[in-house]
Amino acid sequence: MVARSRRIKEQDAWAKVVFPAAHERLKQAAAAMPPGTPAQPFIDALTELVQAQAGTTGFVVLHQWAEILGHFPTQLPDPDHTTD
Repeated sequence: MVARSRRIKEQDAWAKVVFPAAHERLKQAAAAMPPGTPAQPFIDALTELVQAQAGTTGFVVLHQWAEILGHFPTQLPDPDHTTD
C-alpha cells in the first residue's frame, strides 16, 4: 500500500510537469490546422476539454463534457427544456 501511494505521488508529480507542455503543443497544433477542416469540431472539442482539465485539479465534470461535446454538429437536447 505504501509503494502504491508513492507511485501515485510520483505519477502526479510527473503529470504536473508534462501536462502543461503537452497542452501547449495541442494548442499550437490546433491553431495550425487550416480553417474549415472536417475535423474542426473534434479539434475544438478536444482543445476545450484539455483546457477544462487544465483549469482543475480533479476531473472535468459531466455537464462540462456535455457542453464541450456540443461542438459536434448534432442536435442536442436543451437541458432547460421541460415537457408537460
